[in-house]
Amino acid sequence: MTRSDLQRLRDAKAYAWHAQTNAGGLPPDVLAAASQPLHAALFGLVVVGESLNKVSAAVKSAAPDIPWQPANELRNFIVHAYWQIDLNIIADVIENRLEPLIAQIDALIAVVEKSDSRS
Repeated sequence: MTRSDLQRLRDAKAYAWHAQTNAGGLPPDVLAAASQPLHAALFGLVVVGESLNKVSAAVKSAAPDIPWQPANELRNFIVHAYWQIDLNIIADVIENRLEPLIAQIDALIAVVEKSDSRS
């Protein structure tokens, strides 16, 4: 099943929120010991990276400030080098980068919805 750009953006927003809700505010040492919140957050970050990677170039060009490539790189690292994950980086992403990302995605969703309603 092919998902639209709008669906992918909504997925990215939902899973960024999911990661933040499950592990936000937890320091790296607590994340390491808290298996369920850590795994939920990592899964959320994987979905964010995958969803954003699959958004079309046309939609990406409308929001150049969204960290498209870093989100995908983090996804790839979590998936392919799981045993090397630095929980300090994950904690920083969750605590400091997801809220702004959610706001950026939300703004882009509004643009795409407006564009879709004109079509």
